[in-house]
Order: sequence, then structure tokens, then C-alpha cells
Amino acid sequence: MNEFAIRIPRERPFSEVASFVVGGIASRHDLTLDALDDLRLALDSLLEREDTTDVEGDVNILLRVTEEDIETSVGPVGHRTVEELEHDTGDGLGLRRLLETLVDAVSVKEREGGRWVELHKRHALAGSEAGA
Repeated sequence: MNEFAIRIPRERPFSEVASFVVGGIASRHDLTLDALDDLRLALDSLLEREDTTDVEGDVNILLRVTEEDIETSVGPVGHRTVEELEHDTGDGLGLRRLLETLVDAVSVKEREGGRWVELHKRHALAGSEAGA
């Protein structure tokens, strides 16, 4: 297992940096383009909706990559993000529904410093027959 930690300012323009770093990590691990696109879109969607007034300090992104899975932890996240993830939006396309279409599991965990969003994505290596 390989682990990577990224710390970026909360301001929206810096979320693009996280996307580039995740892309670089994925390419080093020969992830399929589908897995990479899903993970980047999930991360971008989460960071774009994060409320910068609710939590102070930087956003931390922890990536754990194995041959079969990518686990991404993002936090601490603000109250609005947690609310949107914990409550179903009905027929609308809320953050939880969007993330669940891109990754295999979404959860909110309490950690030091606040609440963190956990994203779990199974993947296949580029060139392998197993699907993501």
C-alpha cells in the first residue's frame, strides 16, 4: 500500500492543485482512465461544495492506493458538507448521490480536527481485464 498526503488552502482555486496531484499519483500506479476520472470528479465535487467559512485552516487529502482500491480521506470538512452528505436530497442530484455514482462507498468519520469524508473506489490497473 502507498500513502500520500496533500494539504491545500481551502480557497477554491487550490482544489485544482489536488486534482493534478491525484492525477499524477494515479498515473504512477497505472490506474485506468475511468477510475482516475471518477476519483478526480468526486474530489472536485467535494472540494467545490466545501464551505470555506465554516472550518478554518487547510484541507487535508489522504490517499491510500493498493492494487485493488483507492481510499481518499478529505478533511476536516464543514457543517454544510456533512449535512448534505448525511441527508438524502430526494429526487435531486445532491452531493451524496453524485459521489455514490462515482465511487463505491462514501462515509463521514469523526477524526482529530473535525469531520472527514471517506471515499472508497475499487479499481483495475490499466491493461487488466478486471473492471473498476
